[in-house]
Amino acid sequence: MELSIMEQAIRRPPRVHPYLYLYRNRNGQFWWCAVPYVDSRGRRRQRRRSFRDSRLGGKSNALEMARRWRDEQIQQPDVRDAMGDQRPLVLYAADRLGEIGQRENPFGLVGITATFREQPLGGNFSVTANRGRKKWFSMRRYGGFGAFKRAVMQRCHWVGAPMPDEADLRQRYQHWAQRNRDLLRRHGLEP
Repeated sequence: MELSIMEQAIRRPPRVHPYLYLYRNRNGQFWWCAVPYVDSRGRRRQRRRSFRDSRLGGKSNALEMARRWRDEQIQQPDVRDAMGDQRPLVLYAADRLGEIGQRENPFGLVGITATFREQPLGGNFSVTANRGRKKWFSMRRYGGFGAFKRAVMQRCHWVGAPMPDEADLRQRYQHWAQRNRDLLRRHGLEP
């Protein structure tokens, strides 16, 4: 059975910005690098090394050496596993709405959740990807479907997945809204 493009896991190359894993100790006048890796038992560890300005001919030379060392370490498979960006990211948890159980993701989409609050009365759709990436879209501001659609668009952007078509999104949203009609009414959001 061949997976459609929407069901395939997407592997992204790691984002390596100029100061990834690099830190500066101003008092000691050195750069240091702490690169994560996964040991043979599956535990996260760190490889550390410092680069002193006085030994390497100045601050910029020390930074350049630290970057080279870091870039060499990033090529190692145990480091790539620890970086996290190599984990496959998916958009769909369940392709057919009938497959979704009560305790599972209510939309069949990974990383999309609905939250409600009492003070002030309202709700949001939140979207997450990787660690630390989270964004909220207000149902009051965009409407229920509008906030849901924006959350899905953000998730697609973050994981590099193509955007589902409008009919599929509406069907998924309506399926969820029918199950949560009383909750939506209580929060003054939709019928």
